[in-house]
Amino acid sequence: MAVPQLSNGAQVSLTKHPLLFKAFSWMAENPYSEQYNPEGIINAGVAANATIRHLLINKLNSIAGTFIDSDLDYNSPNGELDLRSEIASVFNRHFYPVDLSVPTTSCGIEMLAFAMCNPGDHILIPSPCYGALENDMNLRPRAVATPVKLPLEESMSVSQISYFERAIADIERSGGRSKVLFLMSPHNPLGVSYPRDVMRRFFEFARRHDLFVVVDEIYALSVFDRSEIVAPFESVLSWHDLDSYIDPASVVVLHGLSKDFGLNGFRMGWVLSPWNKDLLQVLGCYSGFGYRPAYTDRIITKFLSDHAFVDSMLDISQRRLADNYAHTVEFFDAHNIRYIPCTAGHFIWCRLPNSACAKALLSMDLISLADVVDTKWTVDNELVVWEKIVKQDHIYMPSGRAFCSNEPGWFRFTFAIDKDQLRVVLKRLVDVC
Repeated sequence: MAVPQLSNGAQVSLTKHPLLFKAFSWMAENPYSEQYNPEGIINAGVAANATIRHLLINKLNSIAGTFIDSDLDYNSPNGELDLRSEIASVFNRHFYPVDLSVPTTSCGIEMLAFAMCNPGDHILIPSPCYGALENDMNLRPRAVATPVKLPLEESMSVSQISYFERAIADIERSGGRSKVLFLMSPHNPLGVSYPRDVMRRFFEFARRHDLFVVVDEIYALSVFDRSEIVAPFESVLSWHDLDSYIDPASVVVLHGLSKDFGLNGFRMGWVLSPWNKDLLQVLGCYSGFGYRPAYTDRIITKFLSDHAFVDSMLDISQRRLADNYAHTVEFFDAHNIRYIPCTAGHFIWCRLPNSACAKALLSMDLISLADVVDTKWTVDNELVVWEKIVKQDHIYMPSGRAFCSNEPGWFRFTFAIDKDQLRVVLKRLVDVC
């Protein structure tokens, strides 16, 4: 008996399985527990700030209370006024006064792709880049996530603009159209903020080519190194002279609960564009497809309204991130693991030595002992070795392939985990290398 075919878009979706999420089922089958499963897989891959987890649980338990009558009703898909006011207050205290934002569920990037792009339009993204963006931008909106390959040494340099000029010219020659420049600052996975001059060049590039600019600032309050020798984080919302480089109505800022606040499971983010009321109105229309529970909105409003707690928690988080980072790079330095120094976020971009690759391939009988000296990371062997590291060495950290890395052998290692687990996973990494 014949079954009607799924839509063309749905059939394409069946082929999309983000590499970033591939190991989740392996972790679920063998999760680490100091007490019950000390040989299990340690999650050093998901960007979740576990350094403040006990603070958060105690606070949320103190405000959760009991259900009330309004929790059973439909709430505003745009977020109630109190919630939006508290979100705006976070930015007003830490960056710059902003108008009320539009809270979204976990599909904020997807909503922006719908609002800004027609199917087939390109969204330019500096690579390496967050691995789930292709799904967010393409699965339903059908925009084309287009990583622009950059040498690592130019990732924070104005020289990278030339690569974007070539990328957009190639797209135009093939009959395509670019609509959006998508940036993450602080960067994922590099963990650094774009210098102001680089951001200015990005804005000027976008103006020349009539592009929207989306700046994802999801790690804005997880900056743990503010020394004078590093580029400081500056929210785009704080640029008083933004209109000197681009029409501010072309610029959108993203933020949310998951990273700075350690609340990944609440699945709430927000879109800020004080300069483009039409866009916010469109997103308000879309938000009906992503209702958050009324109870969630109420709890998060109470959570954010305790400004003293939130600001103290953010300060504690930054200090603990700095401490875990220092512990991690001390280990990397001692064991000759190359990495990109970072100043923000939950992770570090590192390259395991060729010895890690050779040891893994030798253990699987994929090379002989005579081949060990000449074995190097390749595009073909990276995923084989990565799977072995997860399943047999019991360390989950996503491979560079999941982040569109130019060079094999890179991994994103999350250090924002429990300190005891961090010590264990680093010891395991010694054996890997």
